[in-house]
Amino acid sequence: MVNKMKKWIKSAAGIVSITLFVISIILLLVAICLDYENFSNNINNTLFSLATNLLGIIITISFVQHFIDRQNEKEDHREENLKIKRYNRFIHVLIIRYLMYFNSVITPIERRNEINPLRLSSQFEFEDMCDLYKCSLYLCEGISKSSIESFYEIEEILRNYMIDMIQNIDFKYNKELERIIMEFVKKSIEYDMRGAILGNMTAYFGKEKMIDIAMKYIKDPSHDWLGKLQRGELDSNMMVPYVQLYKLLKIETELIKKYKDYMATLDNQIIV
Repeated sequence: MVNKMKKWIKSAAGIVSITLFVISIILLLVAICLDYENFSNNINNTLFSLATNLLGIIITISFVQHFIDRQNEKEDHREENLKIKRYNRFIHVLIIRYLMYFNSVITPIERRNEINPLRLSSQFEFEDMCDLYKCSLYLCEGISKSSIESFYEIEEILRNYMIDMIQNIDFKYNKELERIIMEFVKKSIEYDMRGAILGNMTAYFGKEKMIDIAMKYIKDPSHDWLGKLQRGELDSNMMVPYVQLYKLLKIETELIKKYKDYMATLDNQIIV
């Protein structure tokens, strides 16, 4: 309310209204003084009439300016929504690709043909990531590319596009959507362990590949890696990046769901 008042005072209508208001007050004071000193009634009435007419003009100007501001605000709101929807056309495609590789990462390879590759669910366990280094089974990626490589590629593209969206839209009327997108970007950077996870693809521990060791440890629930991290028992352990990846996947799926829910309401939004 205070910001709207400041904006109105700085507008042309506000400046004119304040000027006319000051003049009307002066005229009313002069009229009162003239009345006390028994000057001509005609002059007195004329001054009162001018003052009240000026007040009427102020009210009219304020009403017209309010109507114009309201129309401009509605137009700005529509324009912002249109920008968001234009960005969403591509984000929608990116989310589809994201979900394809996300589900490859969180699903053991023998169950991948049984699931909907576009499911959006955070209901999965740490052990379900046991085949993240195996191929995604999508022919477009070939047989040499692992699920986690494909996932990280699309996740980075989605994150960068969201950053671009934040930089080019004010989000004056869609603050909650801005918060969702910013949270996705923040968590994506905060939990980014791709350097360690992808670096293990060429590393060995003795004669055994690091990725084979990692997948074996992930698959065995008896290790309780999540519990160990919470208890501070995984300092510098090779499994820390995988636990962080698990937490990131949980967070991002929840944020994507919130994003999709918000966009559904935006499509049905009526600007009044």
